[in-house]
Amino acid sequence: GGASAAAPCAPTASLRARPQGGRARAAVALGRAMQRAWLREFNASGLQLRPQAAKLVTAFLSTCEEPQQSAESLVEFTKSYLRSRHGKVDALIDADIIRSVLECMQDASRDKGAVVTTQDAARQGIEALDLGDGVFIYDVTKEVQGFDYRRTTKEWVPALSKPGVLAIPDVKAKIYADRYHLLLQRLLLEGKLVAEEEVAAGGLLPYQRVLTKVESLQGNPGDKITFGLISRRRNDEGVREWVLEDLHKVYPIELLEEETPHLITDGCFAIAEGLEQGGKFVVRRLDIPGAVPREVTLQKDLAPRQMFGGTLSDEQLNLLSESEMGNPDGFYVVLCEVHLDNVRVLDKLSDLFAGYEQAGPPTGYVFMGSFCSTPFRPTSDGVRTYREGFERMKFMLRGLTQHIQRGTRFVFVPGPNDPGAQLLPRVPLPGYVTADVAKEIPNAVLATNPCRVRHFGRELVFFRHDILRLLRRHEVLPMRDPTTGGAVPAEHVRTEMVRFLLDQAHLIPLPLEQSNILWAYDYALRLYPLPDAVFIGGVSQPFDRVYQECKFASVGPFHREAEFYAYHPVKELLEPCDVPDR
Repeated sequence: GGASAAAPCAPTASLRARPQGGRARAAVALGRAMQRAWLREFNASGLQLRPQAAKLVTAFLSTCEEPQQSAESLVEFTKSYLRSRHGKVDALIDADIIRSVLECMQDASRDKGAVVTTQDAARQGIEALDLGDGVFIYDVTKEVQGFDYRRTTKEWVPALSKPGVLAIPDVKAKIYADRYHLLLQRLLLEGKLVAEEEVAAGGLLPYQRVLTKVESLQGNPGDKITFGLISRRRNDEGVREWVLEDLHKVYPIELLEEETPHLITDGCFAIAEGLEQGGKFVVRRLDIPGAVPREVTLQKDLAPRQMFGGTLSDEQLNLLSESEMGNPDGFYVVLCEVHLDNVRVLDKLSDLFAGYEQAGPPTGYVFMGSFCSTPFRPTSDGVRTYREGFERMKFMLRGLTQHIQRGTRFVFVPGPNDPGAQLLPRVPLPGYVTADVAKEIPNAVLATNPCRVRHFGRELVFFRHDILRLLRRHEVLPMRDPTTGGAVPAEHVRTEMVRFLLDQAHLIPLPLEQSNILWAYDYALRLYPLPDAVFIGGVSQPFDRVYQECKFASVGPFHREAEFYAYHPVKELLEPCDVPDR
């Protein structure tokens, strides 16, 4: 019977018997012409096969029922292999590369059993190579895309506008509009609150309440629940007052509460319950809309998993998730304030590396700055001093043979004392001040701040910022102990800080003038859907929490007590660690 479009292509199939006599010579001539046609597929794609590689290709294609179609597929598979292994497509292809591609196709054949002879099985094997070892480190300025929510069709779509450093004023308004839509949509997921326009169309169930827009409060009697941005502005008399704002209206509010057990800050989005009175909305209760677990967001909100970053297809993301249980032992070592000009820090790093070199290297180290104990000075002496620290780091990393064989990543996230503009997101550290560590050490990565890492099906966020020290300076209401009404214990404050950041779905949910955010890149600091883990490096004491199935760690300074975190994404294990004294 004739072959289907997905023609069988089995590398292990035996060659057919050759015809004899004159017909044999004609067949040989025809065969050579066909082989030239197959090889032209590579040339047409800008790939040049070395002689031994060409022999392997023709021998392989001779076993395929549809060799011309298989040749086209083999070209695409080879390009995918090169991208996955080298990050680019090399023009000159040697036999080793072709042999590796064919081996992958054979592996796909064995794994698929009866279905092995289809092109689809081979394609899946090669596409799996595109996934490398299952770890992706995203530059949030280039590899993370903004998404907009369309209320009319209830779907998330890629943003049409491309971000730029010099943003127009409209972009500032869009920041708040996008945050508003995101949190409003999440707020309505459970169905306990229903937007007023939907109530008019479909009625209200007994357990539901109406969510009134801020623009609809004026002259609207009775108890209301509304949602918007809370901030402080000067009224017509020049007096500062609290206001609540949505997309179309700014309305003054009066707060009846004098204190709260929760952290609520200026510049955040809040739910307010109360009634309109004398041109003000008198707020009886003020709270933050709560976060929802990641799985709920993906199922109910249909949020694309590509929101986290990268260009992987749903099929590839599914393959990653399915593969993670076969790779349960991967883990990350997370450090902050790694001062490379400090002898004690270098000694502790040496002990840390030696320990993991012997016990088994991690999937990656994430070093969050600052990488020097004093602010970087843009002078020749300042550059030399800063580079010396990275030269010391390179010297240690070169000796880690087990790490390099394992493919361990060494990720460097810039901090406040490091060179570069203090705007967020921060671009990676430049190569010249880091002694070209990313070029000379295998798998060393100069990352953005924040940095996003996809580990198989898990999503991790790393952010170097002292945001936890800033939050309480912007309280709308003083935070008090919920049981005694007195001063808040440190443990409660920490819990509230974690809850607040994840509830607001943003790494810096403060007024824009306090946050140094590049307006057009605000989406790179969002936490929606909730990641599996968030690490914030700062100068505060280390602590960790779990909130709505998201693991959160505040990573303290390594230069103080040599403390760090070890995180096992697949095992969902987060461990506080330290390097003991010798």
